[in-house]
Amino acid sequence: MTAIFRTIYWAVLCQLRIPATVEIPKWKCRFFLPAKFKQAGSTGIFVLREDYEPELYYLERSLSPGSVFVDAGANTGIYTVLAAKLVGDVGKVLSFEPGEESYQNLDRNVKLNNLTQVKLFKSALSDTEGTAKFYHIDNAPNSYSLGGDGSENTTYEEVATTTIDSVLNREGIEGVDFIKMDVEGAEEYVLQGAKSLFSKMRPTVLFEINEKAIDRFKLSDAGAWNFLKNLGYEFFTVKDTGELQSVSAPQEGNILAIPKA
Repeated sequence: MTAIFRTIYWAVLCQLRIPATVEIPKWKCRFFLPAKFKQAGSTGIFVLREDYEPELYYLERSLSPGSVFVDAGANTGIYTVLAAKLVGDVGKVLSFEPGEESYQNLDRNVKLNNLTQVKLFKSALSDTEGTAKFYHIDNAPNSYSLGGDGSENTTYEEVATTTIDSVLNREGIEGVDFIKMDVEGAEEYVLQGAKSLFSKMRPTVLFEINEKAIDRFKLSDAGAWNFLKNLGYEFFTVKDTGELQSVSAPQEGNILAIPKA
């Protein structure tokens, strides 16, 4: 009943273009949500709060004070905010979001919760440093991509690109404990840009296999999977209960990659 009420209420707010700030008591945080009902991530967070994605449960079990977390494709920052709460003042969160609109909301949520351990980067993670077109796929902030959809009507913005290795070197950070990627098909590129990191350590990696998005780059759907498999990772999905289920082959959706013991 709560979910039904929240869905209806949020639909009305979006129709009136009224954003909302919700409380998530479990994490002792507040979260600003733009008034967008579809394809922006706002509806799921407004309705489900801390139950937005089961992978958040695993994050709670994986990070501890002092951990270093990389959020590639942070959007409005649900993972960034939770990670910051978990790593504490002695930890670090490096949060990357290239889209102008999403970055502004991300910045707002970081400031709303006084998260001094978070450093924001208005850039896209990839395998090289430079600039690129960031396409407004479906005109939905949570599906914007460095890979174009071939339509002449798709708008874009010019964004900076960087690599995990370059950022870690500049920031003087020697290791990372957890990388979360939601980069609409560019996951393999992000991993290629972290070869130096993976040569020294094996962070846990949460990534998405989205065949439609990956095809925009003309990459293999199993590219990110194979990169990590060759480094000795095992793969899992996270059930709604937070429990892990082993998977033996690439499949659509969120995949958790954990280095073999």
